[in-house]
Amino acid sequence: MEIKSSKQVSKSLHTQSIFYFLLVAVISVQASLLGYPVPKLERRVMDHAGILSQSTVEQIEANLKQFEAETSNQIAVYTTPSLHDETIEDVAIEFFDEWKLGQKSKNNGVLLIIAPNERKMRIAVGRGLEGALTDIQAKQIIRNELRPSFKSGDMDGGVTAGVNAIMATIRGEYAPSEDDVQTTGQDTAADVIPSGIVGGIFTFISLFIPSFGGVIFTIIGLIVILPLFTFLFGGTFGLIVAILLFIIIMFLKRKLGLGQGGGGSGSDGGGFYGGWSSGSDSWSSSDSSDSWSGGGGDSAGGGSSGDW
Repeated sequence: MEIKSSKQVSKSLHTQSIFYFLLVAVISVQASLLGYPVPKLERRVMDHAGILSQSTVEQIEANLKQFEAETSNQIAVYTTPSLHDETIEDVAIEFFDEWKLGQKSKNNGVLLIIAPNERKMRIAVGRGLEGALTDIQAKQIIRNELRPSFKSGDMDGGVTAGVNAIMATIRGEYAPSEDDVQTTGQDTAADVIPSGIVGGIFTFISLFIPSFGGVIFTIIGLIVILPLFTFLFGGTFGLIVAILLFIIIMFLKRKLGLGQGGGGSGSDGGGFYGGWSSGSDSWSSSDSSDSWSGGGGDSAGGGSSGDW
């Protein structure tokens, strides 16, 4: 039986320490990008900014519950007291992907998010509804339904009219006017694919670079490719994919001796690699009377933003 020398053991421990440190670094980078404290989804209308009357909240929730029962589409309304120095587009994606609005097989969710302190609002649309609720239509709803009421101080009327227009649009009963123009939403495939290719090249090259330099190349590659993962899988699962890819690359380098400078195949297969798990994909809301939660959908960055 081969007995590792103290030098070999020390080198192995040192490599593991570097691995853990860089893994934490990757998580920290993503946490800084997705840093908004997303609350737990408890109901269809969550008025954390306190701009709606209780009767309005109850009426909108009843309408949205009936709409979901009829169409399976999930619509949520959230008002936030602060955007925490983030853009409303980034915050909307974080909420959408964390709450998993829409059915998993249909991605048919919509989020109306309002930040009264910053006077910003956004209608975020799941990829499955982007044909029924286009960027142009979302822009018109903001311009014609939400903004006029918000400017006059009628938050109840604005949110009610906006939600009603969203439901009517999905039903095919609300169309944009001819003078509306296409709005640009979040990252498109054309924006993120080039960086994803560059990140993939860096990540592949890192397999053949020995020791610490190879790990650094892997980190750089994953950071560059992260926007593509986020675009494809959403913020949370994009991070999980990046972490899993990092683990797989480190495992291959150690198992197959890639980039180890002739260090052999290595037989250290236990520990962190075998025990890490991304956790369950399930989600449930808190114990509320409505027992409502996201159905597993995700966003694609579609929708429109506005202010007043």
